[in-house]
Amino acid sequence: MTPLRAVPVVVWLITVLHVTVMLAQTAVFPNVRSPDELKHVDLIVQTELGPAWPWPDPGTIFVADGVNAGHFLFGDRLYSGRQFLADRVEGINSDGKEPAPPRGERPSFADGGGLTYWEPDRTDGTGEPIPNQLVQHPPLYYLIGAAVLRAVPDWTTAPMDRVWLWLRWLNTLLAAPIPLLLWASARRLSLPEPLPVAAALAPIAVPEMEHLYSAVNNDNLLVLLGTILTYLLVRVLTGDLSRRTGLLIGIVTSAALLTKGFALMFPAWILLAYGVAAWRAPGRRPAAAGSLAVAAVASVPGAAWWVRNLVLYGAIQPHGSTTEVPDLTPVYGWSDGGGRWLARMLERFVTTFYMQDHAVAEAHDASWWAARVALVLVTAGVVAALVRRTIPRATAVVLLAAVPMLAAIVARGSWEQFAAFRDFTAAQQGRYLYTGFAGVVLVALAGTILLRPAWRRWVPAGVLGLALALHAAFQYNTWVLYWMPEHDSGWGALGRAVAAMAYWYPWEPWVLVAVAAIGTAAAAGVTWQVVRRPAAEETRSPMLTA
Repeated sequence: MTPLRAVPVVVWLITVLHVTVMLAQTAVFPNVRSPDELKHVDLIVQTELGPAWPWPDPGTIFVADGVNAGHFLFGDRLYSGRQFLADRVEGINSDGKEPAPPRGERPSFADGGGLTYWEPDRTDGTGEPIPNQLVQHPPLYYLIGAAVLRAVPDWTTAPMDRVWLWLRWLNTLLAAPIPLLLWASARRLSLPEPLPVAAALAPIAVPEMEHLYSAVNNDNLLVLLGTILTYLLVRVLTGDLSRRTGLLIGIVTSAALLTKGFALMFPAWILLAYGVAAWRAPGRRPAAAGSLAVAAVASVPGAAWWVRNLVLYGAIQPHGSTTEVPDLTPVYGWSDGGGRWLARMLERFVTTFYMQDHAVAEAHDASWWAARVALVLVTAGVVAALVRRTIPRATAVVLLAAVPMLAAIVARGSWEQFAAFRDFTAAQQGRYLYTGFAGVVLVALAGTILLRPAWRRWVPAGVLGLALALHAAFQYNTWVLYWMPEHDSGWGALGRAVAAMAYWYPWEPWVLVAVAAIGTAAAAGVTWQVVRRPAAEETRSPMLTA
């Protein structure tokens, strides 16, 4: 394994920049503004307090009222459009929404109703409990979150928005090692310098992924485990058939299987990698078989969860909102709009992989086009690597395999909903592909080996420039959607929006100032390393440009 002392300074700076970008997103995106974030927080809370542990049956757990004290916007999609949060600091805005109480005086979990399960209708006071369908997932992520909550003194009586932020920072911590893992994977593949540095920068160039990492979501643990597995499979593909590596693969797989159903593709991915390794070295097939056997045995605890589901509920993954498996008998077929379903799924895969669309506008704006530019660049790198074999083609196929397998799982579930209910939108989110992100990055960067050495030195700078352009489009949409005032523009409006963000943030403004200062210093250091050093090398060695 790569020792930490071998990690260059620029990769550490990239890691710091990655963390500060994620921490900044915890302020830019108000609580609950991430897919199912309310219900993820709720399940963590109920795991810590007891109702969700031992793990309850599907359809038997509901969102606790106290969790709603931690946010001031509606969850999931914002069909109402722009929110004008700057106006809600200064008084009641045109929509009649009142401003939040001052920081530190906001309601706690106990103030919000604690473990009561009733969501009253806003008009007549009636209502019914809201099911938490996320109980369909395994419990590992929620147990980790519950352990963090337990370490927070008197969290049930602290302002709930602040408790929510603790859980967001936990998710940032989970994602922190990803640049290091990408760098180590690129080095193990023997990608020439400075391509491993470009690999470390790659997560920062996907704004929506940085946002997801800063939110409460079990995808974050799965993506971390998928990135670790990518590194371990790279080791297998480059000749490491030791039982220790097999054991680590099995442990990671077991943890992933206890996190989310997308990990069910891990065994096929692992088998493919070991098959390629055994095919390349016939004399080492016994070693490959032994390492794979160790991995399989170590994966059993995670696999047992899904066998349990099959025995108890008659389905590998039960429906979270009902105790019975729903009837998904196909009623509709391709002629009923299958082409429309497929086109929308592919469009959502691309757009929401890179960007957010919380207002469900589906607008072909700058961020929409920026996502396509990024896709074209990545695709060009992948095609170059496959056609010109800049890394062994079988290695590239293994690294790329995770994304189509994940997409197939998503497509199958989405098609079931379409065929049963003619739902054109179910489960169509780019974030479901993030677990395979590392492999695609490595292959795409391998394609840049075809560049002249003098040009290749600028690849990290290119990734950094792409990240800046994507974040500009991403942040513009985000600030307009959430923070900018309704009847103001220019620098004054931006100042009001920044002040509003600081007001709504659960911690004191000096925390944001510190994050911004550290992030700026890290960005300056990374820029110096990836821009000034190649320029200096060209000045010293002009013949290298020939």
